[in-house]
Amino acid sequence: MLTEKQLQQLKSENEYLQLQLEDVNSAIRQKEEELELLRETAGMAAELKSKLDSNLVEISSLQENMAYRDEHGTYSEVRMEELEKELFDSIKDQQKCNDAFKDNQQLQANLLDTTNELKEASSIYIKLQRVKASLSETQSNLEIANLEIESLKAELKEVKWYNEQLLSKKDKGK
Repeated sequence: MLTEKQLQQLKSENEYLQLQLEDVNSAIRQKEEELELLRETAGMAAELKSKLDSNLVEISSLQENMAYRDEHGTYSEVRMEELEKELFDSIKDQQKCNDAFKDNQQLQANLLDTTNELKEASSIYIKLQRVKASLSETQSNLEIANLEIESLKAELKEVKWYNEQLLSKKDKGK
């Protein structure tokens, strides 16, 4: 049978576990937002990689054209500057892809951390449910015990009354 202090302690622990569960749920929501950002970043990185590959193919083709033109006397400095600019832009795009990849790796690490926190929160939640069930059972047992005590008190009162009646008759009979 639990004392009032033990019941209060269980209630306090229950409230504490619920606050922890809310904190974990908040962290999960934040990590889900980060994961969505990661997915967007990964999509952008794929687009940039595709564009970079396309630009590299075009640069290769242009280099072949330039070599052909150079051999045939039609080399153009303007076109060379355009190619250099395209190459520079491709390098920038590649850097963006690399940055997106690094961001992706960081978000994956964060997701792993969140998953571990979620597992821990799940464990805490299960313990909380067990404590709640135990508390409910204890409260039920306490109510049953109180009802039994009241019933026994009533029976004791009735037995005392019968004893007084018997004593009273015995005293009158003498």
